[in-house]
Amino acid sequence: MSEPLEAEVNEEIRSQQLKSIWNKFGLYIIGIAILIIFSVGGYEINNYWDSKISQKESDLFDSAILMIEEGDQDQGYNKLIELSNGKTGYKGLALFRLSSESYNASNYVQAIDFLKRASEDSSLTIKLREFARLKAGLILVDHGSLDDVKNLLNPLTKKNGPFSFHAKEIIALSLLGNDMVSEAKLIFEDIASDVAAPPVLARRAEIFLK
Repeated sequence: MSEPLEAEVNEEIRSQQLKSIWNKFGLYIIGIAILIIFSVGGYEINNYWDSKISQKESDLFDSAILMIEEGDQDQGYNKLIELSNGKTGYKGLALFRLSSESYNASNYVQAIDFLKRASEDSSLTIKLREFARLKAGLILVDHGSLDDVKNLLNPLTKKNGPFSFHAKEIIALSLLGNDMVSEAKLIFEDIASDVAAPPVLARRAEIFLK
């Protein structure tokens, strides 16, 4: 077999392997990505929350969460809306919780909108704003277009910040979901070969490339 033909065959085999991995484990891999992102984001949210000293804001937020958990969703939701439209320190946290409630109600557009608002909220730390973008990007993988994912996450990939590799992985997952295997493979190769990539993400990228 000539070298060009052999290379073409090997490329086709690799593409089929990537498609097969995505078809079998796509949701599982997204689940892992969500878990990692939530772990990092949850830590940042807790730190942010602990840094706030306004007891009134804290009581209002806690009251809203308690109402939701006890079944009074409408009243709790309205309290969160009140917080999210104000200028209090809990505005950003209310947006995150509103997004989660919307997502659980299968209102994905609204869930993304709340996260986009959080990503633009200057009262939140940079990490929390970037975390909001990642959460929105993950939702868009299944409930949006590839262009939506790219437009939202491309700015993070260019910053070399703490979430840049997570953003790249989510874009690659969206590419796979749109049968753009070659483009996804390039991103996975970039993640796997970068010494700065988190080990977990690098190993996952290598799995896709095998």
